[in-house]
Amino acid sequence: MKKALIIILIIACLAGAVYIYLINTGHTNESILNTPNKIALNVKCGEVENMLVTSIVKLTVNNNSSREHKNVTIRVVAYDKKRNTIKEQETVFLRTLTSHGNLTKTVTLPAKTKSCDCVVLNSTPQ
Repeated sequence: MKKALIIILIIACLAGAVYIYLINTGHTNESILNTPNKIALNVKCGEVENMLVTSIVKLTVNNNSSREHKNVTIRVVAYDKKRNTIKEQETVFLRTLTSHGNLTKTVTLPAKTKSCDCVVLNSTPQ
């Protein structure tokens, strides 16, 4: 019985020390106790279509969560054939992205674009 009480006290002291450390490093009680819902948005760049003066690429954003999102912001980075960055551009989807839905948008890039990468920067969950 005495060993069990000592183990419980040690665990309580360790938990208190971790809590104090988290509070001192800028966390709040709300951020420690609440775990946010996982928001699963992903974006894909389609094939780059080279035109005479510009290139276009089709972006597709998929929502794998049960929440709706507004103002989904995407960063697109255009590369030439040597993989040098030509242009970075941010675009916003103004329509509402429904739960388990997707949105597409065509983006104009410089003519010498051969490939691109894209990433979700921000959104407003509903």
